[in-house]
Amino acid sequence: MLPKIIAALYPFLVFIVLVFVFKFFRLRHLTNHRLKIPDFFAFFLAIGLHVFSNQLTGISILPYYLLIISGLALILLLLDLFYYKAFTYHRFLKLWWRISFIITLVIYIGFIVVVFLK
Repeated sequence: MLPKIIAALYPFLVFIVLVFVFKFFRLRHLTNHRLKIPDFFAFFLAIGLHVFSNQLTGISILPYYLLIISGLALILLLLDLFYYKAFTYHRFLKLWWRISFIITLVIYIGFIVVVFLK
């Protein structure tokens, strides 16, 4: 039961630590307000998703997550090329990383719900 509770509290703990790190090191001011907490939070959620899914279920969700994120990148690239007829990597990477954060958060919440209902 304790690993399930730690897995459920992990996003909150990481978010609190990231807020303190951003305030202490003034990362937003160093990067002209371009760097945000979700930019790092998605990375830590993906790591937590791998660790906790492997520990609690015995199967890692990371390959499926990487497949979804890669498919998202391909779809965004094709939409960018067909809709705008041009490709700018800065806009693509920013949009891809922000959408991948949302997908990561949804997958992590879904994983926690499934683990607690099991």
